[in-house]
Amino acid sequence: MKKLVALILTAAMVFCLCACGGGSDAPAADTTESGDSAAQTATADEPIVLTFAAHFSNTITLGEVISQAKEILEEKSGGTMTLDMYFNEALMKQSDTFVGVGQGIADIAYIPSQNLGDVQMAGIFKILYPDGALDTYTMTDIYRSAMEETQLQDNLAEYNLHCLAVRALGGKQLCTSKVKVTSPEDLKGMNVGANGNDSYFFSECGAGAVALSNADYYTGLSNGLVGGITNHYVSIVTYNLNEVAKYITEFGGGLEVAAETYMMNLNTWNSLTEEQQQWVTETFLEVSDMMEESDAADLVADRQVCIDTGVEVYTLNEDEMAAFAPYMEKVNNDWIATATEAGWDAQGAYDYIISAVDAASEAA
Repeated sequence: MKKLVALILTAAMVFCLCACGGGSDAPAADTTESGDSAAQTATADEPIVLTFAAHFSNTITLGEVISQAKEILEEKSGGTMTLDMYFNEALMKQSDTFVGVGQGIADIAYIPSQNLGDVQMAGIFKILYPDGALDTYTMTDIYRSAMEETQLQDNLAEYNLHCLAVRALGGKQLCTSKVKVTSPEDLKGMNVGANGNDSYFFSECGAGAVALSNADYYTGLSNGLVGGITNHYVSIVTYNLNEVAKYITEFGGGLEVAAETYMMNLNTWNSLTEEQQQWVTETFLEVSDMMEESDAADLVADRQVCIDTGVEVYTLNEDEMAAFAPYMEKVNNDWIATATEAGWDAQGAYDYIISAVDAASEAA
């Protein structure tokens, strides 16, 4: 009897194994293969959740526009992808964003070009323009083209980053409280609030470059700590510098055109399918374009605000620009030399940008 019971139990176990697929010739799913990630197997019920970080509030115009990225991505992906959005430095401080995205603290973040100091090829966003830059739309097109035609993405990959989108901010001009600047000599002995390549430029011209936080712009110019501040018109009006500035010197479309970028953790990027990568890229290009349109209108309006409040706006002529050119070229050449020594084709990138600006200027 015991032998019979044992035989019955053994038969039952074999039947159960076969029913569960234990005896099937089909291979088990391999979850460790390269590229087989949760990102590729997500469904509408369990969407891929990407974290997004920004250092500003979602109540300002920029934050309101970027907040739409969540809905845009969900629509493009049919609900299989979404964003968990953090503003006001909730995930990390602005100064830590570059490293933080590379480390995966956030999947995607808004990173201004000023925070890309370790990326040598980010110098393409900091070039000074001896003949003046062009309008925001044209500069954005040039920057986006340069992302594909230069080694920027390769350089970013060394920091575990991939750039999804970039756009040009308004060209920087110089507002001053007492002296109307029309030549490099006018800058000698003046303290100027500037950052990055701007500060090198003004130092080359004989000025003292002073790094100011945004909150100190107004008091710095009004109390004489600095005699001038360089920025684009939206910032000039945002920080009420038109109330304390007497002059604005225009370097054509701007002596420099800063950029804003949307960076993604490279590991996260590589975990997505090509279609998913396209959805994410298109999403941030779309919000970038929306913000560009808003800023372009504000640049024109804010320039007029400065004029209406009594600021004298003076645009340098061709000869006056030529007098500043050697100082700009010194800054550009220093960047080219440094990046080239690090192994990057900075000269090729510089030539590409300047040639594109010249071509667009001639076609205008």
